[in-house]
Amino acid sequence: MHSSISSVFVATFALAYFSVTSGCSQKACVGVTVYYESLCGDSLRFIKGSLVPTYAELKDYLDITFVPYGKASHERDQATGGWNFSCQHGPPECKGNKAQACGLYAIKSEEKTEDQQDLSVRFVGCAMSSDDPSSNAQQCAVSVGLKSSTQELLNKCESDVTGDNLLANYGEMTHSLRPQLSFVPTIVINDKFTGENQLMALTQFKKLICNNLPSDVKPPTCGQ
Repeated sequence: MHSSISSVFVATFALAYFSVTSGCSQKACVGVTVYYESLCGDSLRFIKGSLVPTYAELKDYLDITFVPYGKASHERDQATGGWNFSCQHGPPECKGNKAQACGLYAIKSEEKTEDQQDLSVRFVGCAMSSDDPSSNAQQCAVSVGLKSSTQELLNKCESDVTGDNLLANYGEMTHSLRPQLSFVPTIVINDKFTGENQLMALTQFKKLICNNLPSDVKPPTCGQ
């Protein structure tokens, strides 16, 4: 059980870091929230094989939020007051989830507003494409070109209570999904989950995004 006091504390702490500023420059954007896990094969396939390439074509029409938690759980440690996490693929996955949460937080905190979404997609794409998504956050931070101050904040976040609080907050966000999360990754379009959108997201993500854009703003790539 998560107490309401705990939930309020965590939500108050990290609400500003749930999503980065999107790159949307059009009058219509499609909101995409990705609930995923760092060591989940299906999450890897979706992010690497569908989201990243589609983002390259349609980034001006996308507002993406990453939620690295999945089928995990968390509870307060009564002795220390900190958080204890349990993840579907074990402690390394919890470590990877927290590292990616910290990366997203650091990007939101340190990078230019107009660069936040692009850097977040590249950072998560890098992490999920590596041989070890549980321990490559710092390497990916360097490879995608995050500022030194962003890298320093990411490292600090991973090593102190900030990362645990952020991850617990993503947990509250995940547990509040209706219907409850049953498959990872779960993809929510414009803040509403449907089975039809979920299936299309996993099989024809670009088409799903194009279908959700008004006809008068669809870019030429939607006709390809």
